[in-house]
Amino acid sequence: MARLRSRFAVILSVVVLVPAALLTLLWMFFGATDTPSKIVDFHLTSFQAKANAHFFYSIGDELKNSDELSPQARTLLRGKIKNFLVSPDSTKIAVVANGRLTVVGSENPILRDVAPVDSIYLEPKPIGRQFYRDDGFQWSEDSKGLYLIKDEYYESKGSQLFSSKGELWRYDIQTGNLQLILKPFPAYTYFFGRNSGVYFSVPTRTGDLQLKYYDGNHVTDIDEPNAGEIPADRLSRNFVESPFFSFSILDYEKIVLPTRGVSLVTNSQGGTQNLEIANKSYLTVTRGEGFKGPYYCSDTLRSVFLPGDRYFLFNVYCGNCNGQLLIDILTGDYERLPAETRVYPALNTGTNPHYRITGGGLVAGWSGREVRK
Repeated sequence: MARLRSRFAVILSVVVLVPAALLTLLWMFFGATDTPSKIVDFHLTSFQAKANAHFFYSIGDELKNSDELSPQARTLLRGKIKNFLVSPDSTKIAVVANGRLTVVGSENPILRDVAPVDSIYLEPKPIGRQFYRDDGFQWSEDSKGLYLIKDEYYESKGSQLFSSKGELWRYDIQTGNLQLILKPFPAYTYFFGRNSGVYFSVPTRTGDLQLKYYDGNHVTDIDEPNAGEIPADRLSRNFVESPFFSFSILDYEKIVLPTRGVSLVTNSQGGTQNLEIANKSYLTVTRGEGFKGPYYCSDTLRSVFLPGDRYFLFNVYCGNCNGQLLIDILTGDYERLPAETRVYPALNTGTNPHYRITGGGLVAGWSGREVRK
């Protein structure tokens, strides 16, 4: 028996240690050949950056509101923020943190616990359990209501994006009451019109997307399935429609940064990449070589302007700087921000007119009738 145990120990050591040794050798080999991407002429400057309005931001797991990125500002909420949406009046923010959807105010601070939330991508699914989604919530245009989707886990092929169990609910900020708006609601994206109307897109039996409209009493179809661009003046026959929708941080990168002239320009000859804003270069990074091939250590995702557009938060993961930089586009100076600094901009159809309406709903981007400058 002792000999058998000894053999088993040897076999176990081989099974565990040999792969670990191979991984270590591979890491040492590729690590030795890795060339990090770096910021050229890297030099930090310290300066005071005041925006022209208060805004929401977080440092680590602390949510704050101020006109500058100050760690000393009062903490409004603690928790890792996974999703957010700033209200149209910029005085409140809906955040997903600690497994809950919460509304936090900046003036006369309010803290509203809306509901526990979960993901439609949860695996394995707890079949039959009802939940509110951690995505797809929307502010009303007057900032007095927050809409969210209630759902129930069921057997489905892939995610239940267009859920047959879906329901649209409205949370009243003042009273704290949740009210059912429409059931069933087999949609994941929607926007609002005048007179509390709701537009939403659902799949047909053939897989096309049909835009629908709910006026508070009845649901009707808008245009044809898979309709291309639908002008706002064709949404209603009875009045001139005024669509309202709050965009995500992904939409910010898609429509705001190009509008303000932000681009990453690669120099194929020199092997460098420049951060340019309005055709002026502010930062240059070298090309790195890693396990997956060549790369540049700059990223415009979650890179945003502070109110007033003078200061730009820029994300980098370079060999000589990994984190967030704040760039003064007037002077060209930049400083390092505290680790995990995030700014939460307010972006909606009221502040950004660049969007299209199709059979799939309201999407960010320039319409066919717009001419981009």
